[in-house]
Amino acid sequence: MNSTQPITAFMAFANFLAALISFYSLLIWIRIIISWIKTDGQTPLAHILGKIVDPYLRWFRGIKALVRPRFDLTPLVALALLSVVQSLLRLFGAHGTITVAMVIALLLQTLYNYLVHPIFLFFFILLAIRLYFCFKRSIHSITYISMLDSIIGGFLDWTQRTFFTNQVVNDRKLVIASLITLIVAWSGTSIILRFIIGFLTKSGM
Repeated sequence: MNSTQPITAFMAFANFLAALISFYSLLIWIRIIISWIKTDGQTPLAHILGKIVDPYLRWFRGIKALVRPRFDLTPLVALALLSVVQSLLRLFGAHGTITVAMVIALLLQTLYNYLVHPIFLFFFILLAIRLYFCFKRSIHSITYISMLDSIIGGFLDWTQRTFFTNQVVNDRKLVIASLITLIVAWSGTSIILRFIIGFLTKSGM
């Protein structure tokens, strides 16, 4: 019997498990989208999906750090963990082995994709909307600006202290400076991550 057959069988099984996890992740996404849609009662589809994915999500809902007044990071962290496991299985399914460098690179990439990148994107959208209201003032815009500043006010204050110390700047200039700073930090983080992952991949640890 060929010694490579057991490894090949494990590789095939790993790819099969990775496909199952991919399907399970899709069910979680559908469950999340359905939960955003308000209905008079729970639909049969929502009930079935709840039976399948909620037990897994409950593992993370007990972590208080993941649940905030305005944000619930539970599904994001749950999906990130599934992504790590799925990617590890796919790596093994493709190469028949997993190195320390592969695991570290994978964890960094997952951390960026599921946490760092969404945060940057979220703040970019809010700052872009805030900049729009700097140019389009109206009676209702004051309310929207107050809502936005309750979320991004800390970042605006940091920009003021860092780049405009002891200076008086208008809203428009402050928001533009904050937006540019965010884009530079976003791009820099992405470049640094690519460099680290490339180094780990070549090191072959």
